[in-house]
Amino acid sequence: MNQDIHIERLNASHAAQIQECFRRVYGESYANELFYDLERLRSALDNETLCSVGAINAEGALLGHMAMSLHPGARHTELGNTVVDPAARGAGLAWKVGAALTAWAVEKGFQGYLHYPTTDHHIMQQQSVKRGFETGLMLGYIPAETDGQVRAAGKHLRGAATIVFEPLAKLVHQETCFLPAQFAETVKNMAATCGIARNWVDASSVDSLPPESDVTTQIFGKRDLARLEVLRVGTDIEQRLKALAARSHACTQVDLRLDDRGIATAVNAALGMGFVFCGWLPGYRECDVLRLQAIDPRSDLDPDVVNPTGKHLLAELRPQLAI
Repeated sequence: MNQDIHIERLNASHAAQIQECFRRVYGESYANELFYDLERLRSALDNETLCSVGAINAEGALLGHMAMSLHPGARHTELGNTVVDPAARGAGLAWKVGAALTAWAVEKGFQGYLHYPTTDHHIMQQQSVKRGFETGLMLGYIPAETDGQVRAAGKHLRGAATIVFEPLAKLVHQETCFLPAQFAETVKNMAATCGIARNWVDASSVDSLPPESDVTTQIFGKRDLARLEVLRVGTDIEQRLKALAARSHACTQVDLRLDDRGIATAVNAALGMGFVFCGWLPGYRECDVLRLQAIDPRSDLDPDVVNPTGKHLLAELRPQLAI
């Protein structure tokens, strides 16, 4: 294979090459179904809800890929969907593609980005905190098998991923965040480490909630993940959480906005149902988001976390993981 490789921003005309690259590396097992639906992939690239950078050789083969996912109103973006053809590994393609993608993120005005290194790869974890900061640990997030092969170290359990925030510019937003007491120390310490200033307000349960919560349920079939995104907490939040838990997905998450005065009511209900801390996602939407997770027996409860924050989070979670 010709290794005269150039890095470029991709568009809808590259959709088939992107799909071919993912299939070549992962078969049908990659956990993001977008890359198996050619029309959806073309549309996402065309409207730039997905911004991809690729490494293409002289023969037109896509050998490396990384993407930026854009959400309406979000102050920070997400980077991920990294793949490198085995024939091209060892040449630093992932870092070159990543550098081009972060430059694009800066050009679009983002002050930082979130990404999710798998705990199966020590190097990715170590690299992620050279300029970034761990702000969460998602247990059971990685399906147990990839391309028909059991995950690293022969584990037949679902793997974990860290949540990492990396700043790209001076962070100037200092909005008010309502912070539940159960996670106040953890989140404040993370924010201080990241250099993020917030006007923290201690959240407490309120009586004046609307009768109905404003929620969106997202189902990611190939990842076997159900996520409840709560825009506003209502008096029916417990019923909404029970409906989510009844879906019996291998990975279940709840996203709560820190600009919502009713957040403590939702946190109390979720903790009573067995949800635990997952992560703090600064600027994930128009505001910061607190993510909770329910732990499934199919999850690896001893993932190979290597960085101090990840180790601390796992140690904090372990007493709560009697499932």
